[in-house]
Amino acid sequence: MKKNRLLLFLLALMLVVQCFEQINAQYYCFWLANYTDETLSMVRLRETGTSSFGNDVFEGMLIEPYEHYTIRTRVSDESLFDVEVSQLDGKPIKFSWVGQNGISYTKPYIILDLSPLNTLMLTKDEYGNFEWSITDEDDYSFGNPCEPWN
Repeated sequence: MKKNRLLLFLLALMLVVQCFEQINAQYYCFWLANYTDETLSMVRLRETGTSSFGNDVFEGMLIEPYEHYTIRTRVSDESLFDVEVSQLDGKPIKFSWVGQNGISYTKPYIILDLSPLNTLMLTKDEYGNFEWSITDEDDYSFGNPCEPWN
């Protein structure tokens, strides 16, 4: 009898913890601004450290030049996400950055902390190479990226 009570107590405790985690989980929103002369085909996200990207967040819609689009993640406890953006031919853009550890990276995605992020700005340099920058404030006056979902 005591074992059954203990088992029921542990199951109830697990349910409470699971509910608490779901309440604390949230989604993140940010603007993707394509300020290049290229049409882009796809944006996919994954939590950093997981193995596969999710589906195209724009469901096959093209990302037009000099336009900005709002992106919302699935509900997550984590705010670090890998963001993959593909060119019209389907090839992911290669992003370069220097990590906090001082090491230079070039990957077909960027690792971003989405909790403070407002805008991911894509541009090109004078040689036609993609560049990116981020802002935590509404520097481009796009507004609140979560507005369509509030």
